[in-house]
Amino acid sequence: MKRYRAVVGVLLAAIATFLVSCGSGPTAVAPTYTPEKIAQLQSYVGRIEANRIRLPELEKYIEKDNWVNVDNFTHGPLGQLRSELSRLSSQLLPADQSKAEVLSEDILGHLQKLDEASTKRDYSGAIAQYREFVGDFDALLSVVPEAARQKASAPTVKTPSVYDMTTSIPDPEEVRPEPEDMVRTPVLLDDETPAAEAS
Repeated sequence: MKRYRAVVGVLLAAIATFLVSCGSGPTAVAPTYTPEKIAQLQSYVGRIEANRIRLPELEKYIEKDNWVNVDNFTHGPLGQLRSELSRLSSQLLPADQSKAEVLSEDILGHLQKLDEASTKRDYSGAIAQYREFVGDFDALLSVVPEAARQKASAPTVKTPSVYDMTTSIPDPEEVRPEPEDMVRTPVLLDDETPAAEAS
């Protein structure tokens, strides 16, 4: 009888294990970007993409050995980049967040080396760091969900910034004399007699 109970117990345990393994329990739903999360990301992505659009200016300054403007650009428009990248990374999903954090550190490292090369007026070092900086910048933007990037890159009216590097000077307006200011008769005649005396 004891042997029978032991066999039945083993069979019941095997059947229970089989049923549990075949049963469909609650499946974990993978986290996704909700419309609310996309809306949060848009403001961060918009500011970062605005920096990306202006990067060719920095390249021109490096190409022209304009180290003063390189320094102004890296500390001006790009001066808030660390906090902007940190805010963006914190809004991403965990899988994307780890990639974004690694890329953010690389971006900031290139920016620091670019600043050091600018201080030394080292063109080859500066342009190499600039190219790696841009490559990592684009890689970071590719981690951001497409919906947030598309909405952030929609054309917007550019607001003036204190960090704008150039000021446009308007063309001078052409000043035309008034008709009454125009001289209609010569002041002096050929014999140097005033016109009033000649008449």
